[in-house]
Amino acid sequence: MNRAKIIATLGPSSLSKEIVAQMDHLGVDLFRINLSHTNINDLEDIITMVQRWTSKKICIDTEGAQLRVGRINNNSMRFNSGEQIRFCGSEGVHDGSLIPLNVPNPHEILRVGDLLKIDFNSVLVQITEIDELQPVARVLKKGAVGNNKGIGIDRAISLPAFTDKDMSAFEITKQLGLDTVFLSFCSSGGDVLALRKIYNYPISIISKVESRLSIFNLDSICAESDAVLIDRGDLSRDVPLTKIPFAQSHILDTAKQLDVPVYVATNLLETMVEKAEPTRAEIHDVVRTLQDGAAGLVLAAEAAIGLNPPNCVRVLSSLINEVENKPGQFEEGFLFENPSGIIIAPHGGHLVNQYLNEDTKLNVSDLITLDSSEKMKSDVVQIANGVYSPLDRFMNLEELSSVLEKNQLLDGNVWTMPIILQAKKIDKSKIIGQEYIALRSAHDNEAYAVIKSPKVEEISDMNGVSQGWFGTADKRHPGVKEFFAEGNYIVSGTVLLIEKPAPSSARCYDLTPRQTRSIFSDNGWSNIVGFHTRNVPHRAHEYIQLKALNESKSDAIFISPVTGLKKSGDFLAMPVIECYNALIRSNYYGAYGAVIGAFNTYSRYCGPREAAFTAICRKNFGCNHFIVGRDHAGVGDFYASDASVKIFDSLDLGVNILNSEPVSCVDGELVSGEAADISDGKTVKPISGSAVRDCLVRGKEIPEYLMRKNISRILYDMIEHDADSMFQA
Repeated sequence: MNRAKIIATLGPSSLSKEIVAQMDHLGVDLFRINLSHTNINDLEDIITMVQRWTSKKICIDTEGAQLRVGRINNNSMRFNSGEQIRFCGSEGVHDGSLIPLNVPNPHEILRVGDLLKIDFNSVLVQITEIDELQPVARVLKKGAVGNNKGIGIDRAISLPAFTDKDMSAFEITKQLGLDTVFLSFCSSGGDVLALRKIYNYPISIISKVESRLSIFNLDSICAESDAVLIDRGDLSRDVPLTKIPFAQSHILDTAKQLDVPVYVATNLLETMVEKAEPTRAEIHDVVRTLQDGAAGLVLAAEAAIGLNPPNCVRVLSSLINEVENKPGQFEEGFLFENPSGIIIAPHGGHLVNQYLNEDTKLNVSDLITLDSSEKMKSDVVQIANGVYSPLDRFMNLEELSSVLEKNQLLDGNVWTMPIILQAKKIDKSKIIGQEYIALRSAHDNEAYAVIKSPKVEEISDMNGVSQGWFGTADKRHPGVKEFFAEGNYIVSGTVLLIEKPAPSSARCYDLTPRQTRSIFSDNGWSNIVGFHTRNVPHRAHEYIQLKALNESKSDAIFISPVTGLKKSGDFLAMPVIECYNALIRSNYYGAYGAVIGAFNTYSRYCGPREAAFTAICRKNFGCNHFIVGRDHAGVGDFYASDASVKIFDSLDLGVNILNSEPVSCVDGELVSGEAADISDGKTVKPISGSAVRDCLVRGKEIPEYLMRKNISRILYDMIEHDADSMFQA
């Protein structure tokens, strides 16, 4: 077994002849100069100076393809939750709300819906729109933003592999004959090959695995690199902190199979930046890292700005002499799941995440194509993003029967809602034997998803299915009417999204279960109330929500308005979202956190079945409590008033159901349930979304017992500006 190498980063604490000599003697194999913290005008002098002090190799560590904050006034500024900020390109200047980034074209890189973690978790924002080439974001976690701080995005993005500063550094190192380079934010084997072409002599490239793309393309990076470096610090922008040990094990295992050395950096002996000795946990970490097969260890802050850099080298050298390699096991997909144990586990134990892999050799334009309604598209997106976990497919007849008869999926998980893809007529002969078929949006005629292993079946008893699903076959029921209109054929199979559909104004507030769980985790929330709504926030909602938060002793509420197609007269999505934004900004929830996450789905109006289904979906978003009221997802008098509450008596969803009673205003005081009935001659005024809608439609002022003034003012302004944007036609 080759002895593990020690790489030491040079900085203010170590950049002297005496310290370099001590570190050299104690076992440093490679001295590293970090370009992110080095003025390019000083680089040549630093290299030539260190070359005089040691015969050991010297290398540079590039800045690489990382999205960063540019230069802002006063070096730092603070943002509060609910505020709006704008990003501009590197040529921009900070002016109070405009934050420059280190790229010229952020509007081409960022997408609506992206979650951005600035300086690890200091500030968390979501992109809500692209306005005049400037990404606009809402602040989800308050904090301070500083100059040159790294930004993590909850998806893989592509950036140029080298900065202008890197290119200048390459020319300097070529003149001085350096033959080792650490390649930061390496995203593929192609980045490594591009770096080799810059040098006219052989160099050793140590590629840094510190991003989502580097994990996805780990095999190609290993194939082209002389070694890889696990930068646990920057990697934790994409991988939850509790998953970093598993990421490390996976990278070590993969690289070992490809016979590529692996180095490990970040927080090895962090305590020694200020203290003389490491902690027991740090020693254990280093030992386990070496036992798992690390070929080298990097001292970063410990050597660059630490109290005693040589002593850090001494500790590592002693530990290296004591350990042996020991490989571990790993599943790649596990890396990007949010931390388990604190936030409730998804329904069925894992979140579905199904996009068509770019490596899949599939020409979508050649596939048999089915036209898709907006409702079908919303189901496809929710399946692929994990909202319907553990369901990863449209159901076949066997599973449909299991759901209707047993309230179970075929794998035994509790499930109440049929998720089927219906068709009026279909040529089965064209689909039989196809590995994939495509789904095409009726809106833009573009294919947006595929179904793998499709199967076509005919429902022979539409009345029986309707009775089991809706409790009736009466076509006066809107869900029944829709079911019969969609046809008696169903297409089943696994759903794979090609690309997330472009967001509407409401969908800019969409959050996937992975995103919500990340938000909850970053805010330190583990006890979350889910609230399903189609209405603007009136006084009854406020009362129910605050009561639920108090009684459940929760950390936060997840306000989840339905933003898909609704029945005529319902509030459209944006009035609901804007009113809830105002409620959050007014600090109504006090010490409790509050996040809006639009749920792009549609109502089936199947009462108790839908109540359980919406609870499962909010469980997948990370809510361990869920508010259910009388007539939840019901319609007319098709269901008993308490049916949506009683269904949970026979189902174990693993979610705490919080029952809510109708709320009324009794002589100026809000009361719920039986207390409202026992009025003793007092004036009782029921509160409902219908009452609010009635006032707006009639042009009457909304009384304050129904809705607070700052909320009703928003509705008045919206209806005055554009009445068609208020209600579903």
